[in-house]
Amino acid sequence: MTSRHPTHDIGTAPSTHSDSTEIDGPAPWSVRLRARLCAGRYDRQIEDGVNPVPGSSLALHGARLISARERDELAYSLRLVVHDADVGSHLTARVPVRPSAVHHCAEVIDAVLDRLADPFPVRARGMARLRILLSDGRGPLYRSCRGTLNAALRGVLATL
Repeated sequence: MTSRHPTHDIGTAPSTHSDSTEIDGPAPWSVRLRARLCAGRYDRQIEDGVNPVPGSSLALHGARLISARERDELAYSLRLVVHDADVGSHLTARVPVRPSAVHHCAEVIDAVLDRLADPFPVRARGMARLRILLSDGRGPLYRSCRGTLNAALRGVLATL
């Protein structure tokens, strides 16, 4: 795969410091906790187009989705998928990806990585779609059953 994103170097993992001053500042701890614990459900709600009530856990989750930290984390995860497709993930606890599907979508993956790295804002719906794609072990990234990875990634790119 020829790419500006070398597959042999996935880069460094994103920082684990808190974004609390950027996103979580005035929200009560219970709202912040719910936003973290229900992230998967909130991803699906945002992807479905649900408008969050200001100050709610869903609104907080949406704000976190468009943060620079989340963009870095999802880009790292996507590069890790490409790395696993190239060298395999035999000795890890990660679900094995479908290497042929990942290699077939190299250009779209590069476009998504470029979009995550560019300075323009992203939309929460696109970020939620990418999180769902990366975390759904029954999805097209990991199994050849529901849809194609190319279509899913193009959908992510269109909504970012």
